Amino acid sequence: MSRIAQAAMSILAAGPVAASDIGRLLARQGVTKARDPGAAVRRALRDDSRVLHLHDGRLARVDQALSGIALTTRVTREARERGVLHLDGDLAPLGPLGLDAVDLPDRAAAGDLVVVRVEDGASARVSVAVMGAGAGARAADEAELAEAVAARLARTNAGLAAATSIARLAPLFVAVSAARPDAFRVPGRPLTEALREAGWEVHLGWVGGRGTAWASVTEEEVAALEADVAQLLAAERALDAARAQDRVVTLVRRHLPERAPEARRRLARVLARAGRHEHGLAVLTAAMRFRDPEDSYEAALLAVRSGDAVRARRWVNEGLALAPEEGELAACLEDLASDLDAQAALVAARESLHLPGARHDLVMRYARAIVAPRRSYLVEALVDEAFAELEYRDAARLMEAMAGAGDAGVDACHACAAVLPEALATVARSVVEGTAPRRAWVEGLVDAMPVRAWATHRDAAPDQQQLLIVVGKELRRCSGLVVLRDFLSMGGAVKDAFFLPDLVEARLAREVFAPMAELGVPSHPTSLRGAVAALRDGLELTDERGWEMPSSARQNVRERIDRWVLGRLPA
Repeated sequence: MSRIAQAAMSILAAGPVAASDIGRLLARQGVTKARDPGAAVRRALRDDSRVLHLHDGRLARVDQALSGIALTTRVTREARERGVLHLDGDLAPLGPLGLDAVDLPDRAAAGDLVVVRVEDGASARVSVAVMGAGAGARAADEAELAEAVAARLARTNAGLAAATSIARLAPLFVAVSAARPDAFRVPGRPLTEALREAGWEVHLGWVGGRGTAWASVTEEEVAALEADVAQLLAAERALDAARAQDRVVTLVRRHLPERAPEARRRLARVLARAGRHEHGLAVLTAAMRFRDPEDSYEAALLAVRSGDAVRARRWVNEGLALAPEEGELAACLEDLASDLDAQAALVAARESLHLPGARHDLVMRYARAIVAPRRSYLVEALVDEAFAELEYRDAARLMEAMAGAGDAGVDACHACAAVLPEALATVARSVVEGTAPRRAWVEGLVDAMPVRAWATHRDAAPDQQQLLIVVGKELRRCSGLVVLRDFLSMGGAVKDAFFLPDLVEARLAREVFAPMAELGVPSHPTSLRGAVAALRDGLELTDERGWEMPSSARQNVRERIDRWVLGRLPA
């Protein structure tokens, strides 16, 4: 803030003052030496959102103009359920305080009139109380506000139809409350009622004539809020983003009900991103009375991410019962159900690997355990675990024995050939030479190779780039390698990389690409070879820096990159 602006704001704390008077005072104090001190003040405060330019030429501080005002509104059932009042309609004038909503007192019931009083505009401190006695008389204040609306709309849209004339209510209200220190300081009837009586309609934070087509205004408000959500998510302010998205839900539920379901699901995702998984699930479960399978799918995903396989499976089943059988959603739900079943099989298989028993039992148990999960990425995990502690000789003998243990043993050896280091992979290939895997989820390991790639544009996020290299697997599933290159502090080195669980491409679009687009960093198809070359370059820089990728604590990501991407690139 400039010295002139700072000094002017101090003067305006006492109330509205003409710019020329402020300029003369600042000139006497030596703050400005401009030939026209008043003009210097106007320039200093021209774009300052904390200052209002009144129609009589005076300047006023917005926080000073709002201090002490008392606005009333009626509590809706939705507001009571949420426990907050959003600042639109009757409360739109409070928007300049920087608040999104105010909390309702516990004793306020749906249908009650409540008074929201600004105790201190500078600190945006407000109080909310249920109105006791009847509303006070403030006919002069209401008339002045209605006149200000009429003058503003006549000036803004002269010659246009009345239905196209709208203006923000807050600046008009603040101008009235700033001009007279007693205006709107006594609780009265809701502003929407007073303005309706004068021939005006209030919608969200806008005022216009009767018959105004408000739909486009709502669309613009929602679009602006959704942009805010994306910016807040990109800035990793997930809780603030959730508050903004909650506002979106409220708006569309009232005015664009066809968009409410998706807005609600996005709110659940944002809450989960903020660490509020149960709150996000509560948003979805409260809407399940509408029997929308998309809600069941979203709830199942949140449950999976919070480690609750039981509830996830229940919601998957509910979604499958509601979704059209041949649609994309059904395919996603079926794939998720298959993955949950495979995860359960993985747990049982891990337990069987550690049971005591004779050698023959051990061989059969290893063979059956390795191929038990019906997803190739889980078979890979079991092969890694089963052979992690074995010496080369013991591992080779085990594979030779498994090759004679029926089709499960043969498929287990094919999986070993695809997963284990080259020395052991050679042994595995030799003992099953001339055979082919019978299980699709083993074939997915044998035939896996990179097939496509996506990348974010550097102009969307100049400091970093995200690559997604897709490895084709069984039954049209794919495994996505997510790579984050850091150009800000690491010169393009790979800061982190990890493989996603195998999933069908429809889930990839929903669960990976759509959330990235919500963050404002959409991915676009790119050259597979170019993406792999960028990965190689980034990994070389990572090695030069001696950087350990955080994901390495959870998965052997470098080995898997060599195994499925760098070592399988098609000719």
